[in-house]
Amino acid sequence: MDPRARATLENLVTGSRIEEIAVIRANLGKAQSDLALAQSNLTRSEKLLATGTVAAVQVEQDRTSLASATAQVAQLTAQVRVAELPARSAQQVAAEANLAAAEADTCWHTDLAYFPYLDSYLRFLPVPMVPRLLLNRPWSGLYLRNHHHGEPPSAKKSLRLLAKGDAILRSHQCRGIGVLDERFIHAMENSYGVGVTAYPDVTQADLPAEPSSLAREVTRKAAGRTIVGIIGLERRKGFLTLLQVAEIARNARLPFYFVCAGNFISQQFSAAERAGLVKLAARSASGEIDNLHFDPAASRIPTEADYNSLFHTFGIAWAAYEGFQGSSGTLGKAAAFEIPCLATSGECIGQRVESYRLGITIREGHAGDAAAALPFLAAGTDTAGNPLAARFSAYRDDHSSTRLDEILAALLASL
Repeated sequence: MDPRARATLENLVTGSRIEEIAVIRANLGKAQSDLALAQSNLTRSEKLLATGTVAAVQVEQDRTSLASATAQVAQLTAQVRVAELPARSAQQVAAEANLAAAEADTCWHTDLAYFPYLDSYLRFLPVPMVPRLLLNRPWSGLYLRNHHHGEPPSAKKSLRLLAKGDAILRSHQCRGIGVLDERFIHAMENSYGVGVTAYPDVTQADLPAEPSSLAREVTRKAAGRTIVGIIGLERRKGFLTLLQVAEIARNARLPFYFVCAGNFISQQFSAAERAGLVKLAARSASGEIDNLHFDPAASRIPTEADYNSLFHTFGIAWAAYEGFQGSSGTLGKAAAFEIPCLATSGECIGQRVESYRLGITIREGHAGDAAAALPFLAAGTDTAGNPLAARFSAYRDDHSSTRLDEILAALLASL
């Protein structure tokens, strides 16, 4: 790190930073001029490329220069924000006071600060020194949204890395981090030199002594048909696509009953979509539609046991998310009760379903693919007619509380 930038951050604790801020602002001004020049050069070379005056390699060089200049401006802008914080900022005082109070109450020394949602701490912290200045203790945490590490190199990715604040992962006090999406561990370790561990997506599988009233209701309505279920009616969960699949199955008189339960997140849908959903619910309630359970006025499932009781009625678990990259507890529930899944191919969920053979994957948002897959899942086979041979037990082991205990024990042993 540049010595002046280091002094700026040190002065978060020690006092006035007027001169250092002036230096950073001067560097920022030069970087902004360089950015304008890089943009101008790229515009010029792209025009010349169209006329055959310059080669494509020159355009690529100018694009690289623009990406570098853009990243430099973003980094210096972030450094100015940090430098202009008041000495001993409210954030630092609060962090130190909370730790001091906890240590005083317990008479224990804090050996490790752990952030269950590390993303909220990373954001806009541009350099690795910040955690030492704010906490001055070893730290770790769970990083949930790490999917930008899977993007190809680009100016957009560079800016995203800066905005997310991933540079603090290089902090000497970082004792490693956890992720729920294991696909980008190698890229993160190579970038930051820190250990990254795949954490299990743990779920609870306890069932009540008796099935819940909702579980009994949908079982009665299904009348022996295979239940295809979703809990939590959100756009990202493929709710609208599931309703299309229900319509296809209804028209083809397929022996499936579709359960759409839990909270309906109405603000995620347009006025026209909401109006159509209300009409659909009314047709279901009246009996005009006999293969769908959907109550838009329903609230969240009240307890984990009630949730599990309903999930346990499913013959097929809907996991065909749309525009979603991360892990999902749906797979954990399905593995716990050994229920095959219908999932979107690709991303974390799709790759796990294929790796553990938990079900069948389809193209995102493709109702026809989903409807065609249902009879295979009901029969316990893949789309080629081969036995699914789901590795439910392996998935349960890899995403168990025992595995989590082992990871946390190893973290503590590393201190």
